[in-house]
Amino acid sequence: MIRRVAASPLLGLSLAALLWSGNFVVGRALRLAMSPLSINFYRWTIALAILLPLTLGPLKRHRGLIVRHWKLIALLGLTGIACFQTLVYVALSMTTAVNCLLLLSLAPLAIALASWALLGERMSGAQLAGIAVSFAGAVVLVAHGSASALAALSFGAGDLWMLVAVALWTVYSLLLKRAPPELPQLALLCGSLVVGVALMLPFHLWLPSHERLSSMSWQAWGGLLYIALFASVPPFLLWNRGVASIGPSKAGTFIYLMPLFGALLAFVFLGEAPQAYQLVGGVAIFAGIAVMSSNLVTHGGPD
Repeated sequence: MIRRVAASPLLGLSLAALLWSGNFVVGRALRLAMSPLSINFYRWTIALAILLPLTLGPLKRHRGLIVRHWKLIALLGLTGIACFQTLVYVALSMTTAVNCLLLLSLAPLAIALASWALLGERMSGAQLAGIAVSFAGAVVLVAHGSASALAALSFGAGDLWMLVAVALWTVYSLLLKRAPPELPQLALLCGSLVVGVALMLPFHLWLPSHERLSSMSWQAWGGLLYIALFASVPPFLLWNRGVASIGPSKAGTFIYLMPLFGALLAFVFLGEAPQAYQLVGGVAIFAGIAVMSSNLVTHGGPD
C-alpha cells in the first residue's frame, strides 16, 4: 500500500491533502497555547530531528549538488517552511478555519495562473473546467451549502494574512519545478528544513519563556506531535513528488480536497454527522479532479 501511494502522484497528492487537513484543526486549537511562530518552529524542529539522521547519507552523496543549488533550497526553506505555515497559524489565530480553508481554495487557481504566466505551462479547457468545478465544490463545503452563509462570511486581518500565505505557497510550488531531478526528495526537503528552522530560530528566542516546551500542557504536546509527525514531512514529500511529476498547476487542484477531508475528519473524530451539502461539495471536488486526472492520462503528463 505504501509503495502504491509513493508510486502514484495522484494518490500521493490526495494523502498529502488528508494529512494537511488535520493541521488546520489542530493549529486553530493550539493558538491558545503558544504563538504562531512557536507552533511552526517546534513543528519543524521536531520533524528535522527525526528526518536528519535518515538523510545524512543522501546529503553527503549529493553535497555538491546541494551547494550548487543553495539559493533555490534557501528560497524553498524561506517560503514553504519558515513563512507559509507561520502565516497560516497567524491567520488561524485571528480568523476561523472555515475562512482559511475558503481562501486556501484560491491556491490552485493562483498556481495555475502563475504557472501559465511565468513558466509557460499550458492548461487545456478541460483542466480549467476541472479547477472551476472543484473550486465550486470547495465553496459549497465551507459555506455549508447556503448562499446566505457565504454572504455572511466576514473577512478581516487574519484573512489578509491567509491571502499572503496562499501567495507564498504559490511561489513555493513554482520553485519546486526548478529543483534538480537528480536530487532526492528527502535531501531537498531536509535542506529546506535546515534553512527554515535556522531562519525562525532568532525570532523564536525573543519570545517569552512561557512558550518553551517545558511549560506546555500534555494536550498541546499531543497537538504539536501530530503536526510534527503526520502533517509535516510525509505530506511535503508527497506534494513535492506530485509537483515534480505532473506540474504545479495540476497538483494544485488537490488542495480542493482539504475542505472535504476536514468534514470527514470532523465526522470520524468529533461525531459530526455528514450533511447533504458535504455530499454535493465532495462530488463536485472529485468530479473536477477526475477531469484533471483523465487529462493527465490522455496527454501522458504535464504539458
